Amino acid sequence: MDIDVYDFDGTLYDGDSTVDFVCFCLRRHPVLAPALLSMAAPALSALVGRGSLTRMKSELFSRMARRFDLDAEAALFWRENRTRAKLRAFFRETPRDLPIVVASASPEFELRHALPLLGEVTLVATRVGADGALIGKNCKGEEKIRRIREAVGPFSVRAMYTDDAQADAPLLAMAREKYLVSRDGVKRLE
Repeated sequence: MDIDVYDFDGTLYDGDSTVDFVCFCLRRHPVLAPALLSMAAPALSALVGRGSLTRMKSELFSRMARRFDLDAEAALFWRENRTRAKLRAFFRETPRDLPIVVASASPEFELRHALPLLGEVTLVATRVGADGALIGKNCKGEEKIRRIREAVGPFSVRAMYTDDAQADAPLLAMAREKYLVSRDGVKRLE
């Protein structure tokens, strides 16, 4: 099956939706602040490649899930106009002559609430249980390819859209057309 693939954060969404979601939850549940503040060092370690991003995300979402329903908060997050306003217009203007897969390291529980705004797409994202623990691997790099294959079967990529050519290098290598998305627009890579 020939498909077009889009990364989500920084590509379809202007920024990091998970960071925005956590900030949204902090505004609604200030009691969460001390629990999240204690995660600053592990988060920084994971971001610079010295710690496990999967473990850090699992701990973050677990701490949040102990205080509220993650899925319900995500639904509220995507009802906010300021969240919806961060979806980039180019996606709506791009031809849809092939099936579209949105592949993201952001949590599935959060992004599934964005699907009505995106139209008919297949979502492949990091799986998180109701308790906040990650189910399987963080959906990044080679894991995106494995998860797309799991979702749609054998596939080839006509076009790949991303804001991070390094993180999405495995999918870009498969794509016949490669696009880098930034605040300045969409640029085709050679």
